[in-house]
Amino acid sequence: MLNWIFWQVPADYVRRYLVTLWLVMFVIPPFLFGIKFTTIGFLLNLLWYDIIFYGWYRVKQQIEGDKE
Repeated sequence: MLNWIFWQVPADYVRRYLVTLWLVMFVIPPFLFGIKFTTIGFLLNLLWYDIIFYGWYRVKQQIEGDKE
């Protein structure tokens, strides 16, 4: 967990991170589910998204055998 706190999105994945973040936080919830986040809901979903993206990147890195 400590690695996630100091992790930054690699330059190759910034575009994917931002586009997916925009979809997850601003497009899908209101248009698909008809909901709006409260401030705490927004912050929790932002943390959740960042942790999930970090986990996805680490698994992808292990599968490809890359060591950074």
